[in-house]
Amino acid sequence: MSWTVDTSGNAVASGGEVKHGGVKGSEKKGNAMWMDEKVGEGVHCWSFDIIGGKGMWLGVCTEEHFGAGYKLKGLMYGGPGNLSDGGALITGQWGPKFGEGDKIGMRLEVAGDITTLSFSKNGAGLGVAYDIRGWVGGPLRPVVSLDSPEQRVVISSMEACGVETMAQASGPPPGIAGSWQHQGEQCHLSVEEEGPGVWRVGMKVGNSMGCTVTERDGVFSAGPVRSTKMMPPPELQAVETSFTQLLSGITSLARDGDSLVVAAGDRVERFSVAPGSTPATRDRVRWINK
Repeated sequence: MSWTVDTSGNAVASGGEVKHGGVKGSEKKGNAMWMDEKVGEGVHCWSFDIIGGKGMWLGVCTEEHFGAGYKLKGLMYGGPGNLSDGGALITGQWGPKFGEGDKIGMRLEVAGDITTLSFSKNGAGLGVAYDIRGWVGGPLRPVVSLDSPEQRVVISSMEACGVETMAQASGPPPGIAGSWQHQGEQCHLSVEEEGPGVWRVGMKVGNSMGCTVTERDGVFSAGPVRSTKMMPPPELQAVETSFTQLLSGITSLARDGDSLVVAAGDRVERFSVAPGSTPATRDRVRWINK
């Protein structure tokens, strides 16, 4: 087994490791396919150790759909936690971001014309990312897509890989990190720990917003808020403005039972655990439907 790299020169492989070739720029993607002999019908599992960088993409594709840059078409997970077909977004914020020090598990199951692809992060199941039915293509193999010089990944086979190892845990998370929704279900909130006392907090109403929140002596403060620039539906414009003000003014994030309580000065909002992410189906993967 070994990596096959694309013709761009932007992916360099040695043994189980593949890394970016080191050239910077917007068109410097490097793709690699793991030529595992154990593919096709059945259950196949791999582990990706993220040795350096963040924001890379992991997944599977067929040899027919492997190529340089955006010629790669597959079933991918990565970037800011999205699902992609290799060139187009399928699902935004499906799962958590990952980067250096993380271990991503991947479980591929092929049974006739049904293909499922599931992921885990550091031993915690993230659920089924893709549930593709009514499609029979060539054998799917692991692929990695890199786009910045510090990115390095090492692949290995996983022996124990029952479906339960990829299942999402039920119930609320143990701390403030996780996916949450406002009681009115018009705002979704994500909280990820980036380091001691540092959190990445994202909100989505019509647009997706996010900022870095720091904690010191129990007091939280928000950095600049970044947002996409789409015009939300009229009925959500006031809601979005209100939650943008909440995000930019955060002074506290705390658990209260199964709820997450977000405060901005005297304003207090409660969030409950968001439903788990749902898998992408065949109709949302463009290259399969061509």
